[in-house]
Amino acid sequence: MISSSQHLFFSSHFFETPLGIFAFMGMIPKRIPLIFMLRFSVFPCIAIVFAASLSAQPDANPRELTLTEVISLALNQNLALQRSGIQIELRENEVLSEEANFGPNLTGSAGASTRFSGNGRDPVWDTGAFTESANASLNSSLTLYSGESRKASLEQAKASLEASFKDFDRSQQQILFQSVARYLEAVLRLKEIDIQAEELATRQENLERIEVDYENEIRILADVQRQKALVADSERRLAEANRAYQNSLYLLKDLLLLPPKDAIALNLDDTSWLEPENIADPSFGESLSRLFDRPDLLAQKFRLDAAEQNIRVARSGKKPTLSASASLRTNYTRGSPAGSLADQLFQNQPNASGGLSLSVPIFDRRRTETNVARARLQLDQEELSMKDLEQVAETDLRLALLNFNTAKLQLNSSLELLESAEIALEAEQARYEAGAATLLDVTTLQSTRLDAAVSVEEARFDLFVNRLDIAFQDGSIENFLLEQLNTNIPELE
Repeated sequence: MISSSQHLFFSSHFFETPLGIFAFMGMIPKRIPLIFMLRFSVFPCIAIVFAASLSAQPDANPRELTLTEVISLALNQNLALQRSGIQIELRENEVLSEEANFGPNLTGSAGASTRFSGNGRDPVWDTGAFTESANASLNSSLTLYSGESRKASLEQAKASLEASFKDFDRSQQQILFQSVARYLEAVLRLKEIDIQAEELATRQENLERIEVDYENEIRILADVQRQKALVADSERRLAEANRAYQNSLYLLKDLLLLPPKDAIALNLDDTSWLEPENIADPSFGESLSRLFDRPDLLAQKFRLDAAEQNIRVARSGKKPTLSASASLRTNYTRGSPAGSLADQLFQNQPNASGGLSLSVPIFDRRRTETNVARARLQLDQEELSMKDLEQVAETDLRLALLNFNTAKLQLNSSLELLESAEIALEAEQARYEAGAATLLDVTTLQSTRLDAAVSVEEARFDLFVNRLDIAFQDGSIENFLLEQLNTNIPELE
């Protein structure tokens, strides 16, 4: 039975979530010969995957991708991860800006002017003359005390920066999960195409044999029509498998930021990491101990710190501010008895001043009070977000572990069911050839056997995906993939 969540899986939005990958498994058709229920390890070494539509011409040199290469491309090119990197740069700029507030400022200015005036007693056109002047100054100020607002603002900026780093780490883990999931979806769809193509060929061969038996009056017309219906159903399933396969490739290329028109190939030379015997059982105790060191939980802790510092910034509005200032000025006036340009600017006219300024807030129309109240409410929101995140994180971890253990039980049960169905089908086939059973009896047992075979494949796939989800939930997905793939991935080291 396919659940509603499994139908949602094929939406690109639902697939962004970790549990979306579980929805793969109900979608494989239920009428597949056992001979084609093969493990991934017996796939062709290179399975060519065309990114164009079914009517497009294939590329003679498609780009071959292993799972390792898919992971590297996703981590280097994914837009969401790039946006997280830009957010880090913005936070770093904020820290630099807050650090600069502890230093003095220095402003230089210079100017020149020309004035036309008379002596004030006679007409200006008779006594008027031009007078040139120039001036220059240096001004500096330094805040000595501001009620700890500068220190609190700096700590707030640093906490926000650390939160951005942790958000980036969690985004990377999300991209890891998505890249592996979409790669596996493409592999699964490719396998489905192979299965449906072989099943169609088998049903067409059976139809030819039944038609010969019908012409020889060995079989009845109902047997012929029933087999034709099975052939038509296989053709429909093969077309749907091709559509689903092409859709999975577009989703993969979208994640990797590859041009949609480009053709790619999946390198399936080594998929031993998918085999159940190579998947280690998780330790719930270790996963639970790692849970609260997960990047997104640590990021939320830094946001709590930033909110607390924001309260300190708001409270500083009631405290006095002490500043120091200094200035150096000089000027020049043409025709002045003070001397030449150089004498006036550098010897006779320069003057310096300095002072302290104390500002004490008396009444600010309750601005500080409202700022403090707003900052406290923001802290309350962050605390609620932290509690919600902790609750969801532990719940998702326990669900992932439950799904993993269930997949193990389903795999064992499916193997037993498959073995029993094969024995029963072999016996019923012998009865059919002896004329003691009908084609419907054989078809029913074939369906039972094939459903069991599909269940084995589904359980095997679920086992890996749920183990991957446990690693994602406890924040150890990078280490899990490195150990499982047994290869070097520079972006994860």
